[in-house]
Amino acid sequence: MSNRNRSLAIAVAAVAVVAVAGGGMLAAARGPQNQSGAAAAPLSQAPSMPPSTAPPSTTQPPTTVKVDATKLTMGQGPQVAYVRGRTVMGGIGKPVKVPGSRDIDGAVRLWDETLTLQVDSTPKGTLVVQDSDGKVLREVADIDSLVGSADGDAVAYGSGDRFAAVRQGGTVYYEKPGGPAEKLAQPKSWALDVLSVADKTVFFSSSATPGGVASLYRWTVGQKTATVVPKLTSPLSVSADGTLGASLPVYTDSGVCSAITDLATGLQRWKSCQYRLDRFSPGNAFVIGLPPDTGGPVGVQSLAAVNPKTGKPIRTWTASVISRQLAEDDDHVLLQWYAAEDVRTSSAIVRCTVSTGECELATPLSKEPLLLGS
Repeated sequence: MSNRNRSLAIAVAAVAVVAVAGGGMLAAARGPQNQSGAAAAPLSQAPSMPPSTAPPSTTQPPTTVKVDATKLTMGQGPQVAYVRGRTVMGGIGKPVKVPGSRDIDGAVRLWDETLTLQVDSTPKGTLVVQDSDGKVLREVADIDSLVGSADGDAVAYGSGDRFAAVRQGGTVYYEKPGGPAEKLAQPKSWALDVLSVADKTVFFSSSATPGGVASLYRWTVGQKTATVVPKLTSPLSVSADGTLGASLPVYTDSGVCSAITDLATGLQRWKSCQYRLDRFSPGNAFVIGLPPDTGGPVGVQSLAAVNPKTGKPIRTWTASVISRQLAEDDDHVLLQWYAAEDVRTSSAIVRCTVSTGECELATPLSKEPLLLGS
């Protein structure tokens, strides 16, 4: 299961114990193929009808699209960082080989540096920072969450025992290119998890008690304290501009409900028991919606692009297994696709277009370990 899906499963379990990176131009340049893998046919040479008498098109894109990566054609590579084997690729910068044998649970590019979150069997996380040639610059112990800004100009990471949630206290870090990192200690927190960073603002979640319901906190870098965002519990994600938050206000034995909240006013825009919300697109064109349960051991079998203003699905994709997902821009979703519920099977990153539903391969099929960036 992906880091984000695993962190959601941890958050859901905690609640249960208590009571728990340009859009339109890029889309035009990519021109994803249809699900059959066939390119669009040439336009007919028959004389066209006069503009005034041409009948309007009645063809509508399908609302639900089945994704079979074995039948897709190759498109442009991911425009965000990803890991294939032990090499970080994608986004800005050349491929960087990651040393060691620990599992890679997150990857971010920060200008000419590559940051990976690596986890051992304890589980215990370590942040590893490498330069453009792959040289290890430094390691930061006890890190268990990592995010990058949408503009690639900042990263935030946290130490909070998020994987095990048995130790109190944590630290939030913020870093720009060239460093050094600024940090904020949170000695009374439990299960601290960094969710978003933009400009000089970091959002993170944590609980006041072990296994308690998490709250959302906002840290303006340079300030000595973080402030709690009211009226939002069990946060899942925060939009890139820091205006919207997705949360999990309802969790019962029968299922979960997610909500979108305006962070400035605390007003809840809508609530849905149909989706477990994930991350927002960079410009808030959509928010990713997953099935309300946590999925299987590797991932889920469907994903939707949901209108953040109305809560209605724009497009839905189904697949054998989707283990991780990310909005590449405001019209494209990247899916970490597996042929079966087994990470040793063939996998690929698939790009799907929200406006049309069409999909293409963003990476070739392979059985090497695969991970979309944080």
